[in-house]
Amino acid sequence: MSEAENSNRRSTILDAAFRTFVAYGFKRTTMADIAAAAGISRPALYLEFKSKTDIYRAEFVHLLDRANQATRDALMGEGDFSSRLTRAALAGTIDALRNIVDTPHGAELFDVKQEIAEDLGRLWFDRMEDDIARALVDAEAKGEITLASSKMDPTTFARLLVSAIEGIKLRMTDCDSAEADIRRLVFLMTRPLIN
Repeated sequence: MSEAENSNRRSTILDAAFRTFVAYGFKRTTMADIAAAAGISRPALYLEFKSKTDIYRAEFVHLLDRANQATRDALMGEGDFSSRLTRAALAGTIDALRNIVDTPHGAELFDVKQEIAEDLGRLWFDRMEDDIARALVDAEAKGEITLASSKMDPTTFARLLVSAIEGIKLRMTDCDSAEADIRRLVFLMTRPLIN
C-alpha cells in the first residue's frame, strides 16, 4: 500500500471513528462499530490501531492539526490585525468545538479527553501560542501594531490570550456565548496595540 493510500485509509478510519464516537459515545463505541463505519474488517482496523483509545488520540491529533491550520490561515488572511486574530482564535477553538458540543455525547467526549488525551490539549496550547506570537512579530514588522504599548513581549501576550481563551472554553455553556466572549477578549487585548 502506498503512503498516500495509507494516509487516505487512516483518514477514512478517523472520520468514521468521529461519527461513531459522537453517535454512541466513547464508552459504548466498539472497534467493530468503527470498522463497520469505515467499511473495513475488524482485523484490518487492528492493523492500523491497537485500541479505540489509540483511535481517539489519533482523532484528537487530526482535529488539532485542522484547528491549527485554520488558525494559521486566519492569521495570514485579509483584514486588520485584530480581525485576523479574532478569526484565528475562533478557528482554533469554537469552530472545532461546534461539531462536538452539540452532539448527544459531547460532554462524555470532553471528559474522555481529560483522561486519555490531556497531553494533546497542551500541544494545542503550545501551537496556538507559537502561531499568535509569530503573527504579533509579523504585524509589528509591517507597522500594524506596536507591542511596546502592551508592555508585553509576543510570547507573553500569546500565552495570556490563549490561557484566557481556555478559561472561556472551560466555563462555556454554549458555543455562541463563548464565541462572543472570545471576540470581546481579543478586542480588549488588541486595542492598545493598534497603531
